[in-house]
Amino acid sequence: MPADDAVVPGAAPSPDAAPSPDATSLSDAVLPGAHRRRACVVAMGGRTLAVDVREAREVMRLDVVASVPGAPSPLLGVANLRGTVLAVADARPLLALAPKPATSGGAAIVLAAGGLEAALPIDGVLGLEWFDAPLPADPLPDGPLKTFAAGVVPRPDEPAILLDVARLLEALCAPWTPAAPEAQP
Repeated sequence: MPADDAVVPGAAPSPDAAPSPDATSLSDAVLPGAHRRRACVVAMGGRTLAVDVREAREVMRLDVVASVPGAPSPLLGVANLRGTVLAVADARPLLALAPKPATSGGAAIVLAAGGLEAALPIDGVLGLEWFDAPLPADPLPDGPLKTFAAGVVPRPDEPAILLDVARLLEALCAPWTPAAPEAQP
């Protein structure tokens, strides 16, 4: 066997290597807990909130938020995320949470769903939680927070409200999304 064809334990096979006939792909394997989901749990405005990790891109520090003249609320401005301009929006008023100004060096969670992406300032990250399916949001009192709840993620200390990220981002973008043109006679 030539040195280039040596198999290194734990190394990925070369792209032109044929899979062995008895190999099982990871997607075909039955993994315990494979149906489980994970949530990123954050604190915002005195509440414990969660977002599905499939919709949470990352947590970032808001070093500089450049204002956008004439921008409607809830757009706080834009930030640079590794060379990409990213909208920074305040979800607290929409969720009826305690206001807190976004500060330089504060944390934000970058959310993406339905073709929309934005960074939302948060008070901090509380951790990651595994869950099978969210519990119903029925026990939450009617109001803005329940409108954007996709359910509740159980946690040992207190449950977290799982946000419907697509609905939240649509509502945050609505004030600056142009209205559809009117039909011409």
